[in-house]
Amino acid sequence: MPEIVAEQMQEFILAGNLQPGDKMPTEPELAEKYDVSRQVVREAARLLDQRGLVEIRAGRGMTVSKLGTEGVADIYRLLLRFQPENFSELMEVRKILEPGIARLAAQRRTEEDIKEMKAILDEAASSLDDFDKCLALDLAFHHKVSECTKNGLLSRLAEPVNSALREVYREQSAYLASQPRTQDEHRNILEAIERSDPEAAVAATDWHLLRIVDEGGELVPGDPSHSHSAPLP
Repeated sequence: MPEIVAEQMQEFILAGNLQPGDKMPTEPELAEKYDVSRQVVREAARLLDQRGLVEIRAGRGMTVSKLGTEGVADIYRLLLRFQPENFSELMEVRKILEPGIARLAAQRRTEEDIKEMKAILDEAASSLDDFDKCLALDLAFHHKVSECTKNGLLSRLAEPVNSALREVYREQSAYLASQPRTQDEHRNILEAIERSDPEAAVAATDWHLLRIVDEGGELVPGDPSHSHSAPLP
């Protein structure tokens, strides 16, 4: 029953064109509307909360949330934390998505996009000894490339995949040691996008991902598929 009511509440949000921040009816009102107990309404609300569709806070009741990808990223993080070998599968996903993203980015980027990506890389170049900052800027660069596509759905598909990498890159010394190569590769991707050269952007992205896969054993401890790999020169 909570699942049925959750679906009905979801349709209520869609049919009413409710926007993020809009308040939902109260628990007693929903119980009367759907002819169920308040406990069923609470359980249905928790289901929608888990889906990221609503937010429940004491004193504020239930409001419509802004849909995001954090829930998907959490699933990827858990898979990678409990099964590090899934890093290889995550990288396969990136190898499918990111070259195509780079192609569109080269075709659709704006001058402002280029300016923002250059700022990210310039800041990263001055943070080579700061693991947390380096990682945040690494992911920010890839996120910005996906934004250049001007395709919100494509960007949302890529975001949780890259976000999950925050969980797996636990070998800080190996990650930082790879940063000079990473930043050179990011520069190559950026330069191809700036030239509006789709094929060069694809090739630069392919090379970047190939190197990360090859160094997977050092970056992600516990991935048996990379236990004997050696980094590319």
